Amino acid sequence: MAQNKILVIDDEEMIVDLCRRVLTSEGYDVQCTSSGKEALELASSEQFHLAVIDMLMPGIDGLETFLALKKRQPALLGVLITGHGTMDTAIQAMELGFSGFIRKPFTPVELAHVVKESFRKAVLFEENTRLKTLIPLYRLGEKFIISQTKEDVLDELIRTVAIQTGTQRISVMLYDEAEGCLRIAAAKGLKEEIVHKVRIKPGERIAGRVFQTGEPIIMGRGPEDNPRLASFLKSRNIIASISFPLKARGTTLGVLNVSREKSGSPFSQADIEMLSVICSQAVMALENVRIMDEKAERIRMRALFEQYVAPEVAEVLITHEQNPMEVGEIKDITVLFADIRNFTNLVQHLPLETLRSLLNDFFDLLTGIVFMFKGTLDKFMGDAVLAVFGAPNNIKKPQNAAVSASMEMLRRFDQLKKTWTSTEQPFGQVGLGIGISSGEMFLGNVGSQRRLDYTVIGTDVNIAQRLASEAASGQILITESVKSQLDSRVRVTQEPPRLLKGLETQIPVFSIGTF
Repeated sequence: MAQNKILVIDDEEMIVDLCRRVLTSEGYDVQCTSSGKEALELASSEQFHLAVIDMLMPGIDGLETFLALKKRQPALLGVLITGHGTMDTAIQAMELGFSGFIRKPFTPVELAHVVKESFRKAVLFEENTRLKTLIPLYRLGEKFIISQTKEDVLDELIRTVAIQTGTQRISVMLYDEAEGCLRIAAAKGLKEEIVHKVRIKPGERIAGRVFQTGEPIIMGRGPEDNPRLASFLKSRNIIASISFPLKARGTTLGVLNVSREKSGSPFSQADIEMLSVICSQAVMALENVRIMDEKAERIRMRALFEQYVAPEVAEVLITHEQNPMEVGEIKDITVLFADIRNFTNLVQHLPLETLRSLLNDFFDLLTGIVFMFKGTLDKFMGDAVLAVFGAPNNIKKPQNAAVSASMEMLRRFDQLKKTWTSTEQPFGQVGLGIGISSGEMFLGNVGSQRRLDYTVIGTDVNIAQRLASEAASGQILITESVKSQLDSRVRVTQEPPRLLKGLETQIPVFSIGTF
């Protein structure tokens, strides 16, 4: 950190030597003069932070010297030395801008203390002034927070910046990932054709450079400007401008451009601080809108998906970041196939509307049971249901879950059958057969970009379907791979081996005791 520079002005050599020795030992950069005239000449070429001035000097006195110095260096602090100080003198010194007052004779400790206090008061005053400026800006955040759309946030940003800077030419550029460039998303004081036409790539021109570096740039027509940067102020009416990055979580989203036209003072670091507060609140509001939009979209998509797939499948499809066609995996899965017996005969004797009501009750019943045992409903197939256990919702002992679900299906189906039969006698002919198999299968999206089906594929899927077709009404048939994983309390009976359609050899088959 640079040293604070102090100018000592006194015609008494002893006082000057004391000040030089004490203040240098305190770490200050000290220069001394013996008159106000010399001090003014020195201040014309050097900048000082504080002046220690004797009140009575030949020629220009201390008060006049300080006032003249302040005209050249407005931020200069002052400590007044006097040998005849009164309360009136102290008040007069404070009114003229002195931050400290010390009477002769003084000790080194007193001198060091009054100088330190002057710097401390200056810091506090600067901070207080800064807070008085910034606090109202923070309160503007309430207006940003209530914004419901991105357009609302950007309009409020433009309006706030226009009020706080007094400028009439403002634009907000956001990065368009699809086009790989910055585009104007909101503007004030720009022609419509310019708004729609402008495209700036990262690194190009000032806005592109600010977007790429994430650092603001101030430009004007003054000699202090980099000529290469100043050349970007193409409009002759623009006397100064700021390009400020809009950043969220370390990522630059876009750039705010603010320009002064025709008249006005150049922009300063204070303007950068002000824009930092405003833009940070605007970016927070944009992030809030984005999160709300994503949440609303997720809710909408979930509601849409859950009309066709299980909640677990809906979650996979919504949260997976891959191409939908690539969603899938191969793993050990247990599948359950439940099929209504004699349904074809039922179709011939009942109205279609009654059959529809029957199937709705049937599917609703089986769906609830599948979910109760943490399974996933794969699909309805005519008068049958295919369910999956062990994926995508991982559970312990999926074979046990599938068997428990099948036993509950038979129990509840029997109750439903009695209800149906009480109104329509032909319902007494129907029954439910269930087949369960387990093994390595593919679970994921199958189809095309236009029509996807999240389903399970594998030999054991076909086996479960064949077993359901082979099962008698009220019977559960399982494969050996399922039996080997069941708890000992499940009663299993070995059935004769069967040659199922599509298989080349017979397979062992077992049935489950249900009641």
